[in-house]
Amino acid sequence: MLIIIKVDILAFGAHPDDVEVGAGGLMAVLAQRGLKVAVVDLTGGEMASNGSPEERNREAQRASEHLGLSWRKCLGIPDGNIHINSENILSMVKILRECRPTLILAPYWDDRHPDHINTSRLVQESHFSAGLRKLLPDMEPYRPPQVWYYFLSKAAEPKFIVDISDVYNNKRSAVLAHETQFGNKAGRVETFLNYGPGSLLDLMESRDRYFGSLIGVLHGEGFTTKGPLALRNPLNLLEVFG
Repeated sequence: MLIIIKVDILAFGAHPDDVEVGAGGLMAVLAQRGLKVAVVDLTGGEMASNGSPEERNREAQRASEHLGLSWRKCLGIPDGNIHINSENILSMVKILRECRPTLILAPYWDDRHPDHINTSRLVQESHFSAGLRKLLPDMEPYRPPQVWYYFLSKAAEPKFIVDISDVYNNKRSAVLAHETQFGNKAGRVETFLNYGPGSLLDLMESRDRYFGSLIGVLHGEGFTTKGPLALRNPLNLLEVFG
């Protein structure tokens, strides 16, 4: 059984490759700076057109090594059936209270895939519920201070962009570790992830270059929030460059 330990950043994804695509660069940057980062995949991605659950699990572990994750867990929610219900909320609340991250990451709330949308909603519900003292009273309540949203197949104007140029090879290697999803070997079913100039892989690389160009670097990842970011120390803004 995987032992959940305290981490600084916890990223949630509907499927085993979601965090890599939307926030793999940020995770690698923070891991290289000595922070503990982890991923929770809500499903095993078993409904994907390519790859078995066993293959996808092995790929997720290889991807984790490229990003420098402290641990990775699959909640085992059925793929294609991510519902906002008490069972799923309680599972996520337990994880949040056990590992007590300062920051959690979730998919952007508008996307082509219903699982991504529902994961975003489930994270929002669980984030709030984790702070309720009367819910699971045997566990100390804890509500992470920040939630950032990463982009998958759809994007909006980011509230901020993170320079991931130095770790872009790590991100790309982590994504390509999901070989059943992004590879194009003979016999593979052609999908939005692996086929054509509009594939998710092409979209990711084009967007990362575009976001990078907006801040004068090679590659960037954009993020948004549902409210303004509060700065306790305005001197931190001196690290922001234009």
